[in-house]
Amino acid sequence: MDWFGGLKVLSLESRRAEEMGALIGKYGGVPVVAPSMREQKLDLTRALDVFERALAAGDIHALACMTGVGTRMFLRELAARDPRHLDTLRGIQLVARGSKPMGALKEFGLLGVNVAKPHTWHEVQAHLLCSLEAGQHAVLLEYGEAMPAPMLRELGFAGLRVTSLPVYRCSFPHDTGPLDASVRDCVLGGPDVLLLSSGTQALHFLKYAEGLGLLAHAREALNRLVIVSIGPACSEAAADLGLRIDLEANPHKMGILVRLAAEHAPGIIEKRRLLRAG
Repeated sequence: MDWFGGLKVLSLESRRAEEMGALIGKYGGVPVVAPSMREQKLDLTRALDVFERALAAGDIHALACMTGVGTRMFLRELAARDPRHLDTLRGIQLVARGSKPMGALKEFGLLGVNVAKPHTWHEVQAHLLCSLEAGQHAVLLEYGEAMPAPMLRELGFAGLRVTSLPVYRCSFPHDTGPLDASVRDCVLGGPDVLLLSSGTQALHFLKYAEGLGLLAHAREALNRLVIVSIGPACSEAAADLGLRIDLEANPHKMGILVRLAAEHAPGIIEKRRLLRAG
């Protein structure tokens, strides 16, 4: 199989940028890796003060863990204050949005309930609505971006008390050179395929394009590419940004993402070419 066959493949991966580039090359693509974000840890001092008081008073009934990174950061700082807090957490409902936050909980000796697939915020919302009663208190560990307003609204309508606890935010990388170049290259029609391993990558790409005065052109350019998503949460976030997802990896792993794109993107591009030719 020819796999990518020399197609130009854009990835906005940051944490595993080198690995992503190697995978694209392995499958015959020309990798263009432009890190779009960096994780910026927030000062949790005040938030942990409030959390500790509520935990001691028995006023937390569920803790929703949305990502492995955020869960790990939060539990590390909580345990550093007092290791006994982990014992207290065993007495409340711990909700995990997929395998990564579930794995982070296990690292600290905690057991959680993994929500149903496809592990988006919709499933977290549904689980909390089914498992909590009006007046009870759920804490949501925010990751990267703020919790979706519709989720907070629905939980509030059901009478649940909800606290969003931001653990980290995503900022632009210190070196925005590759991101700048990738936006301009996209607008000029450079890449053939876009690989997304998180919705925040697409958000930051478009935010950066907006700063250049190229938002509409960048969105149009991305929708000319074959866009491949790593999973449902990523696809949903991209759709909210006005992007069309062509393929979605299952299982939701980086290697599967690249292989799926390499296997199907050339065919999709050829089909579109034939349609344009009439």
